[in-house]
Amino acid sequence: MRICADGGANRIFDEMSQMTNDLDRNRYIPEIIEGDMDSIRPEVKRYYSSQGSKISDKSHNQETTDLHKCISSIRHRTPNHEKPNLCVLVTGALGGRFDHEAANINVLYAFSDMRIVLLSDDCLIQLLPKTHHHEIYIESSVEGPHCGIFPIGAPSTSTTTTGLKWNLSDAEMRFGSMISTSNIVDSDKVTVQSDADLLWTISLRNLT
Repeated sequence: MRICADGGANRIFDEMSQMTNDLDRNRYIPEIIEGDMDSIRPEVKRYYSSQGSKISDKSHNQETTDLHKCISSIRHRTPNHEKPNLCVLVTGALGGRFDHEAANINVLYAFSDMRIVLLSDDCLIQLLPKTHHHEIYIESSVEGPHCGIFPIGAPSTSTTTTGLKWNLSDAEMRFGSMISTSNIVDSDKVTVQSDADLLWTISLRNLT
């Protein structure tokens, strides 16, 4: 399923002008464009409508961000038996205005029962809920070695990891004190157990 926030549709449309064949262009036609429609340009909206994309205008709801609306739509449209294996990759989620980044990170917490990965050119971020013991398998050809793990919103009084160069052992972490940044993955599997929700981030390799 491919869903675009309305401003993201502009970005894909502009990038498509660099693609040389229809097959490549068709791969990036979103099934749904979701949001309050305050950002999408009129010609972009017309083009995607003509290509069969559904325009889901949620301008009546100004209490949530466009990404929140997209994730809510994905959850609503996913059959219950598929939800345990669902993974949502969000491109263009990082970089630019910091308040936008903070809002996107907030979406991870709002949908903590879903696996959502925020992607930029340089790194990824995902939430590690305290309700689980986490095993993270490192794809070393595309990610690492730099990584970080830390709580936002509430401190952790006990976090334990394996697979890092500087592992945590029943460690306390909070903003204003110690958090684990500029760490290094030291194994093809990292494990994390904590009494607080944590953010996990790892660098992405430049493959170009």
